[in-house]
Amino acid sequence: MSNIKKISLVIGLVAIVGVAVIIGRQSGGTSTNNALLITPRAVERRDLSDVLTVTGEVRRDETKKINSAVDGKVSQINVEDGDTVEIGDGVFALDGRTAVAVPGDFSFYRELNVGSVGPDVLQLETILNDGGYAIRSVDTLFTEETRIALAKWQFDRGYSGSSNENDETITVSLAPNSAAYSVGRSNTAAFIVTPSVPTSNGSSLRPMVQKPTLNISVDNETVVEGGSVTFTITSDVAPTSDLTIALNTGGSATPGDDPANDDDYDRILGSAIIRAGELSTSFTSKIFVDNTIEDEEDITVAMTTQFGNDPTYALGNTNQLRVVIPANGSELRPLLTVKASSETINEGSTVTFTVRTSVKSNRDIKFNVTLSGSASQDVDFLTPNTDTYSINAGAYSVDVQIQIRRDDTVESDEDLTFTVTSDLPPAGKTERYYLGDIVAARVTIESGDLPELTLIGGGLVGEGRTGSFRIVADAPVTEDTSVNYQLSGTAQNGADYKALSGTVILKAGSSSITVPINVINDDVVFKPSDMLVADWPARIGKVEVDEGEFVLQGNVVLSLTEPQFTITMKVSPTDRAELEVGQAVSVDLKVGGQILPGTISELGDSATVGSAGEELYEGIITVSGEFSAVDGATVSIDVTLDEALQVLAVPVAAVLRSADGDEVRIVNDAGTITRVKVTIGLIDGEWVEIKEGLKGDELVVVDIASGDVASAA
Repeated sequence: MSNIKKISLVIGLVAIVGVAVIIGRQSGGTSTNNALLITPRAVERRDLSDVLTVTGEVRRDETKKINSAVDGKVSQINVEDGDTVEIGDGVFALDGRTAVAVPGDFSFYRELNVGSVGPDVLQLETILNDGGYAIRSVDTLFTEETRIALAKWQFDRGYSGSSNENDETITVSLAPNSAAYSVGRSNTAAFIVTPSVPTSNGSSLRPMVQKPTLNISVDNETVVEGGSVTFTITSDVAPTSDLTIALNTGGSATPGDDPANDDDYDRILGSAIIRAGELSTSFTSKIFVDNTIEDEEDITVAMTTQFGNDPTYALGNTNQLRVVIPANGSELRPLLTVKASSETINEGSTVTFTVRTSVKSNRDIKFNVTLSGSASQDVDFLTPNTDTYSINAGAYSVDVQIQIRRDDTVESDEDLTFTVTSDLPPAGKTERYYLGDIVAARVTIESGDLPELTLIGGGLVGEGRTGSFRIVADAPVTEDTSVNYQLSGTAQNGADYKALSGTVILKAGSSSITVPINVINDDVVFKPSDMLVADWPARIGKVEVDEGEFVLQGNVVLSLTEPQFTITMKVSPTDRAELEVGQAVSVDLKVGGQILPGTISELGDSATVGSAGEELYEGIITVSGEFSAVDGATVSIDVTLDEALQVLAVPVAAVLRSADGDEVRIVNDAGTITRVKVTIGLIDGEWVEIKEGLKGDELVVVDIASGDVASAA
């Protein structure tokens, strides 16, 4: 403040300092025109803070180096420095095999094939199963099921075959059946089986092992309809390879897959498998709920003794079981429905109408029928001798056959409808049967020659894939028809593709049937370079190789860095003592005026030695919001060590510090100056917090200086 402003302030305050200043100057013994000029400042309320400013750096940390798991030529690179890789992305390719980013706990380190055992197999099966390539039992053993799933995974990623296995052929040709059909000109189809992926040239030796002794047990020897029964086969030693056990089932209960077809329980397969390295296997059969009045039934399951000089297992004392299904169904009532054997039928044929009851009865079920439609009795079909028929006791159905007459008349299709009519019991008697939802069956009578069959199909099919051929008739067959075909070629039936019988049934009313050819994939192998395990997504730091370059196992192919920037700071021991995790900071990125709030998220307790030999402590800053920066750029970080909001504050110059304590000088109403003891707090630049001693309405003296009143005036 200038002398003129200071004098004006003194005059404006009138007698604030006048008497005291004048008296003070006159007491010196000589008369002068000098006066004391004061600089006052009102006490204020302010927000104060103690801020420590340190420098920091923006960088991305390297997380991992990807080394080549095998020797090979880099045939393709799909990424560049700075790219972000997600799970499922192809990163690069060695010898035409794409290295795919996958999740996992460790890098793959060896080739895997059927029979491989270990935690890497478990990791591989987990990756495949989680990726949608289903494996029923995810474990540490590489099985045929593992190979099938791996083959699909490799095929979807364009793995090319590189084995020396030659293409194989499958030729299918129709065989005649003069009683049912004729063969057309197009009656053959040819398939070429191509390898899918490289094979392994390694060989394996089968160690001599102790033959397992097997026993069978069941969880429940009596089970009601709607329940299930589980059989368990146990071995006294774990087989070294998958062990197949032949089974025989019997008993009075009927196996199958449909209770509507009088099946009592879910069919039990003719064999069971104990996997290599395991001691048991289990299989479950569901007992169907049916609509049948039944006596007690049973299911027997027995393991079959192997014959020959070298059986793979022996049978223990418990090698067969019996399960009982109790009697049931006494509360059921018969519900009748009807179905024709075919929707169409040729003249001169016989149509069968099957009347079925919903439950078996312990007595005959008599029912009435009517025949109607555009077909005429005795002209187009022979009239039955009766309108009343019976389903015999203990039976589910009865077949009523109607003979269709052949004529030489050119005529349009005709129809015949067979209807089950209501039961009218005598007075006072209950109904013997009830009508179901389908009580009428209609059949179309048409003329025609035998259908002519042709064969459609052929082409390329890769190992592990499925091809098919289609047998087509020029008209629907009138009854189930056996169609014969022959197989030839260099591919072996049952060895190179799943065994085909050479015969299919063309169902009545159908005009075509498709036969699949499932080619066995016998050359799938997993190489450790096929899958790259890391914490994806990750950012490519630097690609270390070029396309066409040959790399050896263990050489670095590329490095990964954190996908996000990290802001770090290095501070001295003195500044480290002021810092702690969770403190608020303000980061000046010095790029485009970006200043972002953040906090200290990590703070090291151990010092490192800097380039100049000084001790430094490192910390990490977490900021809010997106920001743009350059890797390695320097930033400024303001750390708020302390703050006081809306507190009494005076200029630092107003505080007089001494051994007796801190004081400020205040200007009284009478124009005098008084010293007041105060307690100070936070100091923020030119301002200091006053915790005690002032009310907030005072004027404090910031400065006192001598001046010439006359010259100032």
